[in-house]
Amino acid sequence: MLAFEYNKFNGIIIDSTAIPNDEEVFLQQLTALLEHANLQNKSVIWLTLSIDLAHLINIATTQGFTFHNCLPTEVTLTFKSLEEDYVPFVPTHSLGAGGLVQNASGELLVIRERGGSTYKLPGGHLELGEKIEEAVIREVLEETGIETSFESVLGMASTHPYRFGKSNIYIVCKLAPLSTQINIQDTHEIEEAKWVLPADFLADSNNSPFNKYLVKSLVNASGLGKSSLDLSQFSKLKHEVFLANDYSI
Repeated sequence: MLAFEYNKFNGIIIDSTAIPNDEEVFLQQLTALLEHANLQNKSVIWLTLSIDLAHLINIATTQGFTFHNCLPTEVTLTFKSLEEDYVPFVPTHSLGAGGLVQNASGELLVIRERGGSTYKLPGGHLELGEKIEEAVIREVLEETGIETSFESVLGMASTHPYRFGKSNIYIVCKLAPLSTQINIQDTHEIEEAKWVLPADFLADSNNSPFNKYLVKSLVNASGLGKSSLDLSQFSKLKHEVFLANDYSI
């Protein structure tokens, strides 16, 4: 039987490090585990196969496993004893962050992507495990060379459908510039970065109505500040919290 452990949701998690490479052995051990799960009235079985074990996928699906989620080097499948058994949903959204940065003269930092004709706020997607604050500062630096500090979350927008049928949430953050000299690092993606007065950005007919609406709405806003609260007293999993008012406990 495959090595496994029980989880707290009446399920079974198969040890992905102890899965045999041989198809016949895998089928025998998986069948034994399915019989065990049935006798123990377990609801859901989780199976993660690394890319070098991809030849075992057909065996698993033949036994009733279905795809749950996928990463570049592994795929996770689940088996439900009953159709109504609950399986946590797969990720439904990607996250992007844009930086609204103004210098001492009130000019706005904008970028134009390679091959594009419109200007917009610098920004990009959050990487797995990355904080919103870290991501927007990183993206602004990569696209413009401007170093910044985080001040607040100003607004957000949701888009659906987005890539691969999922949704996207775009978060606009207010950043304070720590430098002013533009030096694009990501020259593969960014054609131009510049400082421009908000009025000139709004008057440019090439810029998209949505981006102009964002700037017009948020250029003088204050937004939600990052909480100074020690999050470890609540959960080790909490990354960051943004609040309109931050009270110490």
